[in-house]
Amino acid sequence: MISECKLEYKPFGLFADRFMEMAQDWFATLYQRVSQQYWNNGVYGSVKRGYYMCNFDDAVAEYYIPTALNGENFMQFHRIAVSILPEVDEDIYDGEARRLITPFTSPAGIVDSVTIFVVAPKVTKSHALKVKQLKHKAMLKIKRKGKAFIIPIVSPIPEVAFKRFADHIANFWHKRIQAFLNTLKIQPWQYGYKIENIISITLNHFNRVIEKYNPQIIHVLRSMVAHFTYLRGCVVEAVKSVGKLNIMKAKISRFAEMIHVLEPFKREEILAKIEECMTTLKAAAQPKPP
Repeated sequence: MISECKLEYKPFGLFADRFMEMAQDWFATLYQRVSQQYWNNGVYGSVKRGYYMCNFDDAVAEYYIPTALNGENFMQFHRIAVSILPEVDEDIYDGEARRLITPFTSPAGIVDSVTIFVVAPKVTKSHALKVKQLKHKAMLKIKRKGKAFIIPIVSPIPEVAFKRFADHIANFWHKRIQAFLNTLKIQPWQYGYKIENIISITLNHFNRVIEKYNPQIIHVLRSMVAHFTYLRGCVVEAVKSVGKLNIMKAKISRFAEMIHVLEPFKREEILAKIEECMTTLKAAAQPKPP
């Protein structure tokens, strides 16, 4: 069942809001952009709609990506669950992982893989002290519970945290496609060493390679590659966002160096004008009443 997302202000602040917005932009629209054309068309009707849940109030979300049809023609899904917390340590991490093991929603099919993310802008003070004393031995680590991988992400910048989130998902899909290709005994040179070539209608050589397989197997492979290509695009956009932030940070640092050498009264005058401009820009950015 798909839940509605509430967009009002949330207790975890701008970090959680920004991360959730980016996740929604990419994953809540995945069905319309990719899944539908492969699994709800004139031939296949295995996925009638997108399955996801997001709750901005609690800063938690869940997304399902279709992977393959099994032997009984039931659709299999990759479940992704993410929770954003104000801070995290080993106990909080373990507790949140246990909570997220239980699905919030149920797709019309079978879940064949699970990736759980526990995201926070910082660790607790006690855990930071523990890391300082024990180094990497005390760091939060990726865990596995059954078919679920549980991954911690800690970064004060939501764009950086989201990039790591998207990286993990794209890498998981890349490895899964590689395993599928190995099972089919298809070598990298046969698709030009680029996985995205598998969905290229111009690669006639590869079309001859796969024509010996069952059409449904070919369709599953192309669907997986299409989803991976979309997820990789998500990573590329996340990298661009981080790059823009780094440029902005460098400019701010340079500006700070420039005004630092000014007389105190001049510095205060410039900062006051900047604050005034920012207030004007914020006011202009507010939506106008109907």
